[in-house]
Amino acid sequence: MTTKIEVTPPQGTDITPISQQDDSPGLQAICGAGGVTNGAKSETDKSTGKDVSTCESDGVDDATIGAAENPSSQTGAKKKKKKKRCPKSRRKISGFEEYYADAPMTPIEALENKKRYDSVRPFSSRIEECIQRFRARRRLDSLRTDIFNKYLFLGGIDGSQRQFTGIGQYQDWDPDLAGADKEQMRTMTAVDFIGGAGSRFYDGNDENWEVDFEAVVKGFLSRTMTDWCMYDRVAIQLAADIVKNFLNYVLMQDVCPEYASNIVAARGICDIAPTELRYVHELSSQLPGDFNRAARTLFCEGQVKHLDKDENSEALVQFRLTTLVWSVSDKMKQSKHKILEASDPTTITVVSTMDQTYEVLEIERPRHKDKMMVKQQLADMKVNSNLKPTGFIRVRPAIIAHGWSNVPRPEEVDFSNAEKEEFLLEDDILAKFEIGMKMNVTVCELNIGLCFIKEVHELRVSFDTFLPQYLMTDWKDPVPNERPPPSVNDPNCEEKAMGADMVADD
Repeated sequence: MTTKIEVTPPQGTDITPISQQDDSPGLQAICGAGGVTNGAKSETDKSTGKDVSTCESDGVDDATIGAAENPSSQTGAKKKKKKKRCPKSRRKISGFEEYYADAPMTPIEALENKKRYDSVRPFSSRIEECIQRFRARRRLDSLRTDIFNKYLFLGGIDGSQRQFTGIGQYQDWDPDLAGADKEQMRTMTAVDFIGGAGSRFYDGNDENWEVDFEAVVKGFLSRTMTDWCMYDRVAIQLAADIVKNFLNYVLMQDVCPEYASNIVAARGICDIAPTELRYVHELSSQLPGDFNRAARTLFCEGQVKHLDKDENSEALVQFRLTTLVWSVSDKMKQSKHKILEASDPTTITVVSTMDQTYEVLEIERPRHKDKMMVKQQLADMKVNSNLKPTGFIRVRPAIIAHGWSNVPRPEEVDFSNAEKEEFLLEDDILAKFEIGMKMNVTVCELNIGLCFIKEVHELRVSFDTFLPQYLMTDWKDPVPNERPPPSVNDPNCEEKAMGADMVADD
């Protein structure tokens, strides 16, 4: 018995009707015909790991198979359209990966880019378009968006979301924009604009505004981020990476070559900021150090008169050994001789206490050979003490800016001729100090000429910068009030006006 199957091939193929026996492999023959036509072989796809046969090659054989399996089905089945999807590996790319790099530009793109950021155009127009294009080329999640918006705000740029943005509204006005290209869509959905956003944002015509990328980065990382997330290491590192990524983009696109050196300096701040901010956070719990705590216990709390207690006796031993062994500066040596002359420790008293802000000028850490020598001397003297190696910092008075009207600004006071002070600190603490750091402390002076830190109130990084824009965070431009003020003749006029407005709204 023979069954004859009529197959109508799709256009573009050359398949003749096939007659075969019941026990013959008809499906394989048909698939084989399709395979010859399309030039495909049944094999394992290397990219997906699935078996790809000639029956799945172009959709041509799908109709043939359907006809073979179900002879009563209609011939000439429609081809299935395969949607092109972005690979999953590409979907996860945000542009902030460690080794991410923008694709190289073609000669045409480079020429367009040169015209786009031509120095003839105003700086505000160039940086505005750069920010818009950067935001379009990076995948910013909600946290990155918040961080980037705060950075832009400190620079005087309004990056907040606006109402009625999006391509939908433009499509309603002009149906031809339904097929807008990427550049048109980017412009229509942009939220970053410079100028015309209010008095608290950048205005190129205002002489009080100055373009300084480095100062903005310093103020953002030292003030905005620490006030927003305290000293969270992950958030600060993320903020530094986002800002550095943006600065790299500005340099790569050659947006403003007149500020290239300033941008490079700002990028350097992003490299040191996470480490230095972490050190400041750790120092806030370690200061004032073991030596200064011992001095405070003995002379501020009066425990020098109760040396019969073990803890007070140990504090006195630590105080004397530290000042006698590690007093290496000239000023410390004078106090060292007075300590040796004072046989009775109760004669050492506090003569003054004051709150002062200092800036670190020098850091003198003990050398390795000095550590080994002191350790050997203590062993020879058979002194059983866990004495830590100690150095000192040399500081001078300074001011930490906070924008208060009753406190002078740092640039308004000259401290170059001010007297310098020295404070003894343990070496593990000195390792976290940086020249330029500022600290507000309570200092006590002893009658032997030695000063020690009683308490630390505030500690700032070396790149700490206060910008006036920081005060404009919650500022709103005043709006004239057209309501008449209350008077003797009509004390309730304001309430009446409010009631009239409510009735009008209803």
